[in-house]
Formats: sequence, structure tokens, C-alpha cells
Amino acid sequence: MKGPSLKERADSAPPVTQIEPGIEPTERFIAMEWARLNSVRCRYDHGIGRWFQFDDVHWKEDKTRAVFHSIAELANRIGRGSKATGKAGTVRGIEAFAQADPRVAVTHEIWDANPMLLGTPAGTVDLKTGKLRVSKAEEYLTRQASVAPRHGRPELWLRFLNEATGGDAELIRFLQQVLGYALTGDTREHALFFVYGSGKNGKSVFLNTAARIMGNYASTAAMETFAASRSDRHPTELARLDGARLVSASETEEGRAWAEARIKQLTGGDPIAARFMRGDFFEFTPKFKLIIVGNHQPSLHNVDPATRRRFNIIPFTHTPANPDPLLERKLEAEHGMILNWMIEGCRDWLANGLTRPSAVSAATEDYFESQDVLGQWIAERCVTGKNEWEQPTILFRDWSEYARASGEDAGTNKSFGSKLEKRGFRAGRRPGGIRCRQGISLQR
Repeated sequence: MKGPSLKERADSAPPVTQIEPGIEPTERFIAMEWARLNSVRCRYDHGIGRWFQFDDVHWKEDKTRAVFHSIAELANRIGRGSKATGKAGTVRGIEAFAQADPRVAVTHEIWDANPMLLGTPAGTVDLKTGKLRVSKAEEYLTRQASVAPRHGRPELWLRFLNEATGGDAELIRFLQQVLGYALTGDTREHALFFVYGSGKNGKSVFLNTAARIMGNYASTAAMETFAASRSDRHPTELARLDGARLVSASETEEGRAWAEARIKQLTGGDPIAARFMRGDFFEFTPKFKLIIVGNHQPSLHNVDPATRRRFNIIPFTHTPANPDPLLERKLEAEHGMILNWMIEGCRDWLANGLTRPSAVSAATEDYFESQDVLGQWIAERCVTGKNEWEQPTILFRDWSEYARASGEDAGTNKSFGSKLEKRGFRAGRRPGGIRCRQGISLQR
């Protein structure tokens, strides 16, 4: 049950100090009085310049200027209808004092700070235990799943997954862990999940269902946010992702490449800068898990260890015999049970980590092999071993020919040397001062 509105509290609560007739109350006095009355349920976020209100379940951004209205109502009550307290400029001045009151002033980092709490319409779920309990204002949850967890077996959902995965129980468990991990604000896995397959095989049903269940914990992003382009993306695109725990995108175009540096940045766990339209820049640490579905796999330019750690290619390659165009709608009846299934997956992930099945390992390795043109060149044109060596210019000349024939950008001699260095082929010198790469030579 929700508590009284701002207006009801302003109308009903007596001021802390009675003002004598004929004495004009100051803006600061009214602001302090308003903060006293609303310190439990109102906060002003100085990071993004917005008011938030607690409705007994979660904190909601004030998008209708309810705070301004409640201040105006209280000012009118304390000022006994005086002209001064009825002016918009006066109310704005009172609001400015209220924003700075220590009882309501907060910074942006306070919201949704506990990664293991999940807000729902029925209360808060502790993801470590799976238990649902009453929400608390001091936990500062602003997000909410669209449904409360409900016990029971989601039969239609499980039949769908069984058909989409070809009955692969290991893959189904992995998908359950991934969605459970997505419920949290924890990003320790530093992972990207790419659900790949031809059309009409359930990829979108899987991701759309999870996103709808997660409510405003989920956000969508344009694929251009993660694909390489000639210009930088606008920082407002990133601002929309602040606080999200699941970010989904769809890849439908063939021939694009990953924006590799951005993906590493967004999945690396470090703060990034963003801003809202006409707003100042602010920093936030991404909490989201990135799940992308697509019929085409974007290309990679660098198959390095950091990339290998992040990518998980999840195959959805089984087309149902009788696709149901109404499946997503039918699954809505099971959303509460599916959320409970996801919570169980979270606890499995917390206990065991992501248990990558053979289907994902094989699909991911196949993808890397197809993208690793440099690795293919080494395998086809070179000999490796501790006694091998070659002059850098000779290696680069041969690599450039191979890359052009493969439709790949050879890069510069310097970038080529850096890639070889990452693979353990170090720069050195032979007797007589001849520069070389150690551990590799061209086939003779």
C-alpha cells in the first residue's frame, strides 16, 4: 500500500514553527520546513539534477514536477496566501534551498548500488537467497522488474527452450545462468553474449521475453552503438544505459564489424562518461550484461586474449517445425514463473560461475578461427618454435600479400609487430645486430 502523496503531506502536516502575522517567511525557512516533511520520501540527485520520490516500493523520478507543486502548496500555506509566496520565482528559490538540504540531497552513485537486490512490484528480491521481502527506502532502488516472482514450472517456456536448443540440457542451463546473471548489477564476467542463428528460430522470443520480464532493468540499444563507424556515437546513447542490467540489441545487416574498443570499454567494469541531451557530462560504471541477437556475425579485426575472454557465441540453429507467431504473447502468462526460473539461474551462477557448454565453446572457437586471419597466416605460411627467427620486413611483406588476398586490411608495420608481440613473438636481434622476430619464420 502506497503512502500519502506529496500534496497530502504538505496539506496535513503542521509547520515546525508558526509564523507571526505580518512577518514574511523566508525562502530558506519554507525550504527547511518542506525538507522536514518530505525527508523520508524525496531525494534530489545532484549528479543529474533531478528529483526522486519513494512510493513504498521503489524510487521514481519526478517527471511531472510534483515536488515543485508541493513546495508551492506548502509556501502558500505557511505564507497564508501572500503574494510573495505565490510567485513562481519565489517557489523556484525555495526549491533551490530544498535541493541543497542535507536531508534530501544525494549524489548519483546512491541509486541501485547493491548489485544483489532486485526490485519487483511485490517487494525486493535478495538474489543471493532468492527470497522476496518488503522494500526499504534506504536501499534506494529505482528499477523494477515488470512482475513478481511466482513459484511453479514454466512449461511453455521450457518447451520453447528445448526446441530452440535441440534438447541440449547443458545449453539450457547456460541460458538460465546468463539470464540469472543479467538480473544482477554485477559485471564480473566481463562478457558479451551473441545469440546467433538464421531467422525464425526463437532468438528474438528468448531475448524479448527476458527484457519484458526485467522491466526497466532492461534497455535496448541500436546496433550502431556496438558496431564500428567512422564517427563517434553521441554520448546521450550511453547515458540511456546508465543503471540498466540488461542491454539488448539486434544485428540484421551483413558485413559490419564490431567496435572492439567500445565493447571492451563497456564490458570492462570501468567508469565511462556520458550525458543527457542538454545536460552536463557525468560518469557511471556500467552494470549491464550485453546480449545481442543476429542472423549475421559482425567481423573482428583483433582476435586477442581480451576479446577471447569476452565473447560467447550462443547457437540457436534449430528451426521449429511449427513456429507459433503468438508465442511471445502466450509466454506472458508464465512471466512470474520465468522470473523465478531466472532467479534460480542466478543462484546457480553465484555457486558455480558460468558453465559454458560444449555448444557455446565450439561455436565461439569456430567464430574466432573464421575471424583470425593473422592466425590463419601463421598456420599456413609460417613455422613457429623457439629456434625460429625472421626479419620483420620479410614477415610484414608476406603478411600484407596474404591479407590483401583475404580481403583484410594489413595495417601498418608497427601494428603488425604489436599483434605478433601479443602472440609471444618478441622483437630481438641476431648476431651482427640484425633485427628479427623470435619464435617465427616463413616457410621455405
